[in-house]
Amino acid sequence: MNKPHPRIISLEIQSLISIVITAYREDNNIPLIYDELIQVFHSIRDRYRYEIIFVNDGSPDRTWHAIEQLCDTDTHVKGVNLSRNFGKELAITAGLELSSGDVVITLDADGQHPVDKIPDFLHEYEAGYEIVYNRRPETRDASFLKRYSSRLFYVLFNLLSEFKLEPHTTDYRLLSRDVVDAYLQFHEKNRMYRGLVDWLGFEKKALVFNAKKRIHGEATYSYRRLLSLAINNLTSFSFFPLKFVGYFGLFVTVSSVCMLFLQMLDKVGILHF
Repeated sequence: MNKPHPRIISLEIQSLISIVITAYREDNNIPLIYDELIQVFHSIRDRYRYEIIFVNDGSPDRTWHAIEQLCDTDTHVKGVNLSRNFGKELAITAGLELSSGDVVITLDADGQHPVDKIPDFLHEYEAGYEIVYNRRPETRDASFLKRYSSRLFYVLFNLLSEFKLEPHTTDYRLLSRDVVDAYLQFHEKNRMYRGLVDWLGFEKKALVFNAKKRIHGEATYSYRRLLSLAINNLTSFSFFPLKFVGYFGLFVTVSSVCMLFLQMLDKVGILHF
């Protein structure tokens, strides 16, 4: 693979960064991640302008209230309040649709994605990469079930799909405007953000680092919801389920015709059962 050509970042016309943050039951974490982001933007203000887009994914708590407060105090902050919980994948899409930056960075509101890595993402973007993403070493503090079910998912996905998905990657990633525009051409209801972005085929670079510990709240993805998401992702990227149904239908049809033929032979006395 050829090394991408470095970008020329103008110091006279600052590029715009859009930060898209999805939130569900994160009312206590919203102000914390905002303060951390402001510190990061202060360190790169000579090269980049910023906008922060919070997407409230139908939270039943005061998450939207926390976002509204930031919108009232900082004109760089925008908020999207979804009418109900549509899920993280569609919440990310809503934020991307509202973004106008030359470069977009997506991350979670739970504080586990270290925002002090943003300059590292931008460094790789300036080096010419269109996609920069986080790949984590295997999570040691995850439960046995979650750890091995994750392994099983990647094994099955890569076995059944022609497209190979890289394990242990996260939704903490940088996209160039070209990638965002291409991604927004998809209109599937059930989508996999990471998978679709990688499937687009742009030059990409992984940054390897661990997630931080959550400060407030608890993870909201139950095993049932994770299983549903895994099934949707497998069926979205693989023709195997469709082929299986087709072949099974053909088997049933052929078997039925054979049984009908044998019954006709038995009725006319040619064969006896």
